[in-house]
Amino acid sequence: MQERLLAAMPSLSPAERRVAEAVAADPSAAARATTAQLARQAGVSEPTVIRFCRSVGFDSLPELRLALASGAPASMHRRISRGMSVAQAAGAVLENAAAALESARATLDPEGVERAAVALLRAARVELWGFGASAAVAEDLAHKLFRVCRGVIARHDPHMQAMAAATLDGDSVVLCISHTGRTRELIEAARLAKCSGATIIALTAPASPLAGEADILLPAAVDEDTALHVPMVSRLVHLALGDALAVSVALLSPPAAEERLGRMKAALRPRRVA
Repeated sequence: MQERLLAAMPSLSPAERRVAEAVAADPSAAARATTAQLARQAGVSEPTVIRFCRSVGFDSLPELRLALASGAPASMHRRISRGMSVAQAAGAVLENAAAALESARATLDPEGVERAAVALLRAARVELWGFGASAAVAEDLAHKLFRVCRGVIARHDPHMQAMAAATLDGDSVVLCISHTGRTRELIEAARLAKCSGATIIALTAPASPLAGEADILLPAAVDEDTALHVPMVSRLVHLALGDALAVSVALLSPPAAEERLGRMKAALRPRRVA
């Protein structure tokens, strides 16, 4: 990244150069900064920060932050192979999980999370879609959002996703969850839902086809170890980001949502039989 910034310096505007200098001076802080924070640090406007990202080859600040943070946890990652002992493999699983979560923390996009939370709160209908391990993440998040959002349902069947997409409107939100962002059925369903007027939130890899369909992107660039065909860290990162989103929704929810939650709790209390 240092070499990339130095190479780009001559072609940057004076304002963009100030952003580059701020990033070069403290890359770890820049990897955690929002657009507004980086703009304040460099003494420029927020649009200048966005233009700077594009000038150095990134579509957005989250992509730049991913590049800045990618070096920090990489040294912790250990590939798992059949030649390992159980003790080595178990340790590698936990080390990889810690590395992936640290990387997710470093590249978290708080602005994107807040935009997604507001969209979910305003929606009259919330659909959560995923396949395989992502289907389990969708079910988990649906269980949490059901308490504060309206019309929440998780779907993992591609035919049901496609049919549901055709019935959505401008008051609907679809949250698509995918490690690669390249599952054809999910991309097509998201595209159909978007054509129906729904807002698309994608929890997926940046620069993926699914990310390109999203109105709101929650980037999750995870180096998944495919040894033994066991999905591990991508699921953990998606669960953690889902928790961050659910907590944000709860924090922003109006009093009416709290009253609704109270009614739900009351409905679960044992009732006396006459």
